[in-house]
Amino acid sequence: MDKDLTKLNKDELINLARELAWNDEYGCYTRPGFRKMIWPSIAQEARWLIYFDIDGMGELNALHTHAGVNAMIKNSLSIRGSDYLAGQRYSGDEFFVCVTDDPERGETDPIQLAVRLKEALRENGLSATFAIAPVISDDLMENLEPAVQLVEQAKDRNERGIIIIAPGDPR
Repeated sequence: MDKDLTKLNKDELINLARELAWNDEYGCYTRPGFRKMIWPSIAQEARWLIYFDIDGMGELNALHTHAGVNAMIKNSLSIRGSDYLAGQRYSGDEFFVCVTDDPERGETDPIQLAVRLKEALRENGLSATFAIAPVISDDLMENLEPAVQLVEQAKDRNERGIIIIAPGDPR
């Protein structure tokens, strides 16, 4: 950015924050952007979190390049507008979907959505390990952590491409 950030007005800062909250590579919110800008306004409506980690990223990147794999992921991640998708990149590619009830259709089945995402990834040559956790509080990370742990444990056991459901019901 060419402009001095200390000289931006409030509207320019808000627009910059929105831009930084979105990841164009994947067509989803960044984890910090989602946590700070989106979650506070939807926490009460959130029912489930679907966390997933793309399997075999090192091999995929070597075979298809980073840009190629990013395009494959983006092509796979299409969800309805009333749900929210966030992604982050650490050693692999990890994403989560915040599932809210559809205002027109009622309650959403997070298992069906996870299966659809899994199938879309497969159609694009990808695999992911999934975990679904109920939303039990207004603290995003408290809600997400059980799913993260389940995926990590499954990968430690070399179980990939599966869907695991954390115990409990949404609040």
